[in-house]
Amino acid sequence: MHSATHRALRELAASGRLLAHRWRRLAERVPDAGEPLRTGAEDAEAMVDAVAALAGDRDVPVGQSAQGVGASLGIGLARIGEPFLERNQALRTAVLDAHHTTVLLHYAERLARSEADEELAAACHDWAHRLVASEGAVREAALALGDDPDAAVAPVDDTPVGRAAHGVAVGVGAAGEWVDRRLV
Repeated sequence: MHSATHRALRELAASGRLLAHRWRRLAERVPDAGEPLRTGAEDAEAMVDAVAALAGDRDVPVGQSAQGVGASLGIGLARIGEPFLERNQALRTAVLDAHHTTVLLHYAERLARSEADEELAAACHDWAHRLVASEGAVREAALALGDDPDAAVAPVDDTPVGRAAHGVAVGVGAAGEWVDRRLV
């Protein structure tokens, strides 16, 4: 197996775990998008399990280190930044998470085809299309927030800490605008 395929399988395990974790958290915080986020999280978890099995058949370890270290770093960074986001920003970022994973799946599919590994190529193809459907549903939920501007700019984290973090983000944005107006 080429090292590019090896790395792609390990990255798929990590990105799928991150996607599942973030979407599951967002489903609780953005109820309007809860169903597509939960469905996508379930699909991402199933994809991670399938990739782990396929990788194991090819003697590529995607255990705790691959799934844990890379995804844990992403999860940690997301938890730090998430309270500063508005609901629309969090959903649009969720779409980007899914897009990263689907592009990676299509890339892994092409790698597998270049190595004549039709089983892996077909699996990556199928998972990419399954996650694209979830990505589309979450994209539609993000766009629908444009119909309700008040809901769109509400903090994604409605706890006191989340509201405070959101207030800091709004204040930093206002300060930036103030500076920009003076520099014009």
